[in-house]
Amino acid sequence: MKKVAIVIPFYRIQISDYEKIALKQCEKVLGNHDKIAIKPMDLNLPDETKLLNLHNTISFSNNYFESISGYNKLMLSAEFYKAFLNYEYILIYQMDCFVFSDQLDFWCNQNWDYIGAPWIRKTYHKNPVEMYFLKIKQNINSRFNCSDNNKPNQYQLNNQVGNGGFSLRRVHKFYNLCLLMQPVINEYLSSNGNLHNEDVFWSIEVNKEKRVLNIPSCEKALKFAVEVPPIRLKLLKESDLPFGCHDWDRYADYWRIVFSKIGYKI
Repeated sequence: MKKVAIVIPFYRIQISDYEKIALKQCEKVLGNHDKIAIKPMDLNLPDETKLLNLHNTISFSNNYFESISGYNKLMLSAEFYKAFLNYEYILIYQMDCFVFSDQLDFWCNQNWDYIGAPWIRKTYHKNPVEMYFLKIKQNINSRFNCSDNNKPNQYQLNNQVGNGGFSLRRVHKFYNLCLLMQPVINEYLSSNGNLHNEDVFWSIEVNKEKRVLNIPSCEKALKFAVEVPPIRLKLLKESDLPFGCHDWDRYADYWRIVFSKIGYKI
């Protein structure tokens, strides 16, 4: 069995300039690892895939790539993980990701089942009293498994791990859970809203009753990836960059200086 493959989803024939940067950096930093493109059945891969040394291309039903709900179904299906059973891990690398250094083997060796960028609650605008009561609310919601209409609430997501756009997943564990939890998954997918996205399922729902997936703490996961820039988080030094980042184009003003030092103008 191979250790890890990088899985890069393609949805359309057009690739933006920022997405080209993500692909270039993926090949530059993670060039020694297998990279696999996934795509709709009817899509011909764009010319920009020549930036990558692809190990393989796997096609799935077009329906999986037409909407967020379709993608959620794919990432909660045994069909998806079955395609990668010859790997211990897969790294999901959406084209709004960026890696700073090749730490992939290191993170595979940490023995986590799932890890992604933590959902950091933006609290830099709150005063100490507001922070105190926010912490109480979060502790109550986590301890007593509070929910809204049988779904996780926003307090349960605060500082939890984590976003699936740049995430490491243990393949056999996910495949088996998709088979075992199919009724729960079907019910989960019947609901709408971002609190029923696939990464919330893996991060919150699976471990709701007991610890099934081995997921690191927020503090450890911040060394894997961030979404909110480190200088805003005030949890990382600017020089202490993680393995990667996700959704960086939303915070382009911050990342512009960091990226320019690596050779990218955004």
